[in-house]
Amino acid sequence: MATKSKKSKSGSKSKSRSRSTESNWEDFRPDWANESIERISSELEKWSDDLQTRSSQFRKESQKRIEKSLTQLQKELRKIPAIRRAEEIREDIEARVEQSTREGVDRIYETLKVARLDEVKKLEKKIKRLNKKLKDLEDGWAA
Repeated sequence: MATKSKKSKSGSKSKSRSRSTESNWEDFRPDWANESIERISSELEKWSDDLQTRSSQFRKESQKRIEKSLTQLQKELRKIPAIRRAEEIREDIEARVEQSTREGVDRIYETLKVARLDEVKKLEKKIKRLNKKLKDLEDGWAA
């Protein structure tokens, strides 16, 4: 048992020694090693930048291909008779809803006895024309 404790103590000492050696190694590393490490780091950065550029290009191209495929798929689906019929039904329903809405709004205006905006504008134009004619007649009588 005594040998085990000595081994574990010496093992922990060697770990602390290796840590201190690593930090000391950087201080005593030759210039050619520093330059090599810098070159390697520089190359790794270049590769990383290149990978990011390629990745973004791939994403853009993939997005374009997906959109093109989706458009083509939609065109093909519209050729299917059931899909065409469904679109016709949708358009018919939209038209009916719009017409029902207009009729409902018209009923509300009639019930409240309120003129619609377009009707008010038409009446304003007629009033302006009549006022102009009246003014012309008054000017003719005054002369």
